[in-house]
Amino acid sequence: MGIQKKQLNSTMPLIREEMRIPEVANLKGLISLISQPIEENESFHLDLVIASLVRIHPSVKPKDATRMIPAFEQARLIMKDQVEGVGDLDVLLASFLIDYAGVLFQEYEGCTPEFYEFYVNNLQVDSGIKSKKAQQSYRDYKPYWELAKRITKQIREKNTLPLLSTPTHRPAWIDPVVLVSRLLEYQNAKAKPDNLDFQIALSRVALDRTKDALRLADKELTGEYRELLLFLFDPKARPKGRFTQQALWMTAGLVKSPETVYEEFAGFPYSAVNRAYLTGDIPCDVFVFEKPFGKVDRILQLLPPPDKNVQIQRRFGGYALYVTYRPCSRIPLLVETFWKMSLREKDWKRILLLSPNAPQVLLALLVRDRVRDAYWNDTELSQLNLVTLDTLRELDFRWGKMAKTYLAICLLSVNKTVRTDAAELWAEFVKKGKMDSFAVGQILGEIQSHEWSPIQRFAGLVTEDMMNISPRHNHELELLLVSFLSGLPETPVKDLKRLLEAFTEVLAVNQSKVMDASLLSLLRKWGENSKLQEIIEKIL
Repeated sequence: MGIQKKQLNSTMPLIREEMRIPEVANLKGLISLISQPIEENESFHLDLVIASLVRIHPSVKPKDATRMIPAFEQARLIMKDQVEGVGDLDVLLASFLIDYAGVLFQEYEGCTPEFYEFYVNNLQVDSGIKSKKAQQSYRDYKPYWELAKRITKQIREKNTLPLLSTPTHRPAWIDPVVLVSRLLEYQNAKAKPDNLDFQIALSRVALDRTKDALRLADKELTGEYRELLLFLFDPKARPKGRFTQQALWMTAGLVKSPETVYEEFAGFPYSAVNRAYLTGDIPCDVFVFEKPFGKVDRILQLLPPPDKNVQIQRRFGGYALYVTYRPCSRIPLLVETFWKMSLREKDWKRILLLSPNAPQVLLALLVRDRVRDAYWNDTELSQLNLVTLDTLRELDFRWGKMAKTYLAICLLSVNKTVRTDAAELWAEFVKKGKMDSFAVGQILGEIQSHEWSPIQRFAGLVTEDMMNISPRHNHELELLLVSFLSGLPETPVKDLKRLLEAFTEVLAVNQSKVMDASLLSLLRKWGENSKLQEIIEKIL
């Protein structure tokens, strides 16, 4: 089905009732949540489980442990690789639940005979969060590992202070009023929030409508956390304060305005890092590698800027094969942990939703580790791309160059479904007035000037899926094509005629003529080619 036949969503508030994630109200709801089949789990399932256990655990009685046996049995089977469709984050949650069973066993001296027998016979000491299987999840997904460790400690201490980072609305947004209320609980308890939990909360809090939260924070909060939220929630506010929590301030700044360098943060260790590694706005290029017998490989690569915290291993005379990032402080930023994330389709959406306000570093990671050759139909990469495109449709963030680069790459993908989904994403953001089509076209021109992908892929997408959605879309498509074509070399690239034919159709629909001076110059130059002369005459 073409995009023109689909209903596109207009911009709506991120925090609205139909998107609210139901809170687990009681023990019955908790048992149902942790016992449901894994295929029914939504992206926020892990967050909801650990947050609910913290709140409800003090009311758990010995007999309730017996009611949880099906959940603990499912966790055991996951750890034994006997459940299909499992991601590493599911393994991490399973290990956490097994450790929770151990907490119940110790607290209630074995609980009921049924639970005692099940625990002794099935749940081994090394099958919980300290197991080798769970340790792999730790190495790959540090933020969730740290949350699981922290929650286990809270449960043992019967500390019911809430996690700051638990989403309140789909897919992973936090109501800013709720964030202020949670922080107020810490203030009243004279307790210090966990740093990484707070950073995730800042990366998830909805910033499109913050007036009520701003008033509440101004009235109820005190000290540094008050100043932090006033800075984050007020678009015009500058950071001010003692800055004892530098990682929190830096994360708030990156979330609020990634392109802004706040001079107030100049003394932070994070400010010494090349900013591209914190925003994800790293440029790309096509590395052309000449092989024997006249063959050529064209490999898309990030162009990682030099930095003392970055190790770059090059191959084939300059290709940046490996890029390793090392955090610059003993208290890493959330975005710094992303550079060590693993790319697994079962976990990827949950990782992207750790930071719905600022996912560009994760997009850069995906490009760095998986995008190479435009001809290799990598099934796993296609699945990662489909998950990413689907997730981006639900988010509202500032589209920097990396997000536009990623969209351009997907518009050129070897996989037709990926190309179509990328076109749909472009169309949705055009309707919302949040797509810089000219910039996307520039990136397409930069990539295709090296003939990275067969140009007919995109030309077909233009005529089949991107034209005639609406007059506004046609206008944006013309902008995109003008900048795309203007970025191509004077020597015609392969199959340029096909793209020019699509451009001619768009001009006809818009009743437009080419006015861009640089493109006019290129068209005249291309018109010297006998194969292009006829189509160029139609355009001019």
